[in-house]
Amino acid sequence: MVVVAAISTYGIASTTHASASDDARRLISVHGQTIETFVFGEGPETLIMAAGNGRPASQLMDLAKAIASTGIRTVVYNYRGIGASDGPLDGLTLVDYGNDVWAIADALGVQKVHLAGKTYGNRVMRAASQTKPDRVATIILVGAGGEVLPSEETMALYKRYLDPDVPKSEWLSLQAQLMYAPGNEHLAEKDAGEGEFPAVAAAEARASDATPKEAWSTGGTAPMLAITCLLDRVAVPENAFNISRTRPNTWLAGLPGCGHNMINEQPEELRRLIVGFIQARSSAKK
Repeated sequence: MVVVAAISTYGIASTTHASASDDARRLISVHGQTIETFVFGEGPETLIMAAGNGRPASQLMDLAKAIASTGIRTVVYNYRGIGASDGPLDGLTLVDYGNDVWAIADALGVQKVHLAGKTYGNRVMRAASQTKPDRVATIILVGAGGEVLPSEETMALYKRYLDPDVPKSEWLSLQAQLMYAPGNEHLAEKDAGEGEFPAVAAAEARASDATPKEAWSTGGTAPMLAITCLLDRVAVPENAFNISRTRPNTWLAGLPGCGHNMINEQPEELRRLIVGFIQARSSAKK
């Protein structure tokens, strides 16, 4: 591991427990929309995490529980169109997805939060942070992207990956090829068990394309940790390098032996980095 120091009001939301048997799950209602969330642990600091492109909250569950065990309340949620979450998918921008994050924070009664996003989720969190920078304690990018394009071959494969009509067997093959470092392809089976949501992924990609870069890429002004995997072929490491070089108050971490879906490849390293960053910044402000 390498760590280098580098240079709208959404409305009133309500939350209810979905069932007495599952205290982690809560349904948040705002403006006729439902956001399915899962809240783990208790503590003075709250972290909200967003999953990858078209991926369910379950992608982050194990990591969320591990972080929560250290005394950081950790929240994950399903994007629109996944699980019990609903709401329109057309005509959106990253700012709309970011506003869903603030609806969660408002429903939980939290003024200032830590934000973390896995791959596509870090675009959502950067948009959220840029919209309301005064409410962000730290922002953590897991697989930072948006600065440097992948290879043409990877882009062609990813376009196919986003096709809502792609057969499940082909989707699984693409998941293994695109998301994992060589030798880790078998971990794609875990993703398959969580389900595939190519229509949601395609809608999220359209939202990203519809958002001016200046509306999200800086990610506000809070202390930022940009984490990259050195074998990521989708969000290539140069993305995180560029962000850490150009954005003030940003730290960089590079992990070996993993690709785009580092959640499954390096879970313990991710937990350690995220918890350490939050705890260090929380201690500094006391």
